[in-house]
Amino acid sequence: MQALALADEPPHASLPELVEASPPDLILLLGDLEPAWTEGLDRIRLPKLGVRGNHDAEEALELVGAHDLHLARAEVGGLSFTGLGGSPRYSKHGDNEWTEKEAAKLVQRLPAADVLLAHSPPAGVNDEPDDPAHSGSPALREWVEQHEPAWLLHGHTRPNPARRVQRLGPTRVVHVRGAMRVELG
Repeated sequence: MQALALADEPPHASLPELVEASPPDLILLLGDLEPAWTEGLDRIRLPKLGVRGNHDAEEALELVGAHDLHLARAEVGGLSFTGLGGSPRYSKHGDNEWTEKEAAKLVQRLPAADVLLAHSPPAGVNDEPDDPAHSGSPALREWVEQHEPAWLLHGHTRPNPARRVQRLGPTRVVHVRGAMRVELG
């Protein structure tokens, strides 16, 4: 299954152009996507699944016709998907931010699935541990190690290329920034 995944930066072309050039089976949104970057996405008739980032408005996914997977599960093309939105708390009143204690409670409600969509990564997976806003979640790492989804797609961070993680046990990890095609399966 071919997916077009989007996160954190503008795509290298308009979304209608990217879809027309090489039609994906579905579109995955991993958060922190400004409305100008998703222009035309609401008119694209493909399954759209996503999670909000820490900078997204509450209605961001609804406005583009995407199913919000935060703590939910959906099936597309024989694969199951689940998601965790938000990021570690780094501001006093940040919307869609959580403490690690809150993250531990959230992941208890996260259903198992073949594909995990997360805005922020698990601890030690393409994170920036010295930056509180971009550190990974130990609770999410435990969840991945326990449930072993086939795929984990995330955005949010700018990992050091020399330390990029592409696997966490049997789980294939994909860090997305901008627009990226991902073959799931």
